Amino acid sequence: MLILVVGALLCFFYICNTSDLTIPMLYLLLSILASTSLVFIFKLFQRYNVHTFQAIVMNYLTCVLVGFLFSGGSNAVQPAVLEQSWVLYALVLGTIFIGTFYLIALTTHSVGVTAASVATKISLVIPVLFSLLVLKNSLKDYTFVNYTGMFAALVAIVLSSIRPRNHEGEGSTSPILAFLLPFIIFLNSGVADSLINYTNQYHLQQKEASQFTMLTFSASAMVGLLVLLYLLLSGKTTFYRKSILAGILLGIPNYFSIYFLIKALSAFGNDGAFLYPVNNIGIILAGALGAVIFFNEKLTKVNLIGLGMAVLALILISYQEIVANLF
Repeated sequence: MLILVVGALLCFFYICNTSDLTIPMLYLLLSILASTSLVFIFKLFQRYNVHTFQAIVMNYLTCVLVGFLFSGGSNAVQPAVLEQSWVLYALVLGTIFIGTFYLIALTTHSVGVTAASVATKISLVIPVLFSLLVLKNSLKDYTFVNYTGMFAALVAIVLSSIRPRNHEGEGSTSPILAFLLPFIIFLNSGVADSLINYTNQYHLQQKEASQFTMLTFSASAMVGLLVLLYLLLSGKTTFYRKSILAGILLGIPNYFSIYFLIKALSAFGNDGAFLYPVNNIGIILAGALGAVIFFNEKLTKVNLIGLGMAVLALILISYQEIVANLF
């Protein structure tokens, strides 16, 4: 399994780098690395008994701080930013982010790294269809093969999420929950990516990427702080200091996962129908490889079929670009 994943990753990056797209490919690679690290960090939270929700709130505060520093500490805090046409989209996106992020953590803990990674990234079906049917900015004509890949993506979610039952009845996740969690992540992630694509095309200038990212995370932080404050005041939870360090560890790659995604979209002409499949195949493969190497995650034959189906789906969706680069 490791040989197959490593080989696929090497082939993937070789194909991508055969074209003269040095800067766009750099953004793409950085997006893949930042996004893949997130599910691994969630797995570490489980290992070290980190309070997940508190860490997620601290993570978004970290994102705001990183955005402030990365933007030079001036542009992001100017009142004029709130007058931009993309402000409402940033606020909505921030609310979606924190809810989805918590679901990803739950899925990573109860179902596994691979299922969470596949559900998050196979959600490209939604922004691809949105790019084709609403934005109508794809650089290619979609064929039956492409749409077959989208159907295969849905099958991949189901197969990669199935977990064997614990015969002793301990530590097992119900089959319904094991499917429902990844499916909700699939929907939320797809809507979020579509919203990013729409905002980037109609409202956002490339120089505003850092400001948009920071305001999005500010909205997530505000929602999280309000919920956390309620839990603390009602006595339903106690704050743990290690949540601060865990939030910092999570927040830095989380900020750059969105920042580099926006930069990659701009570098590839905002063609989400092409970028999302290429980006997500790298994340799924890297996630599966890391889950096996670092966390000794056991994948059943059905899970491996689901992983293979996910890769196949992404290849079918973007086969025109792969063929063009090979020949």
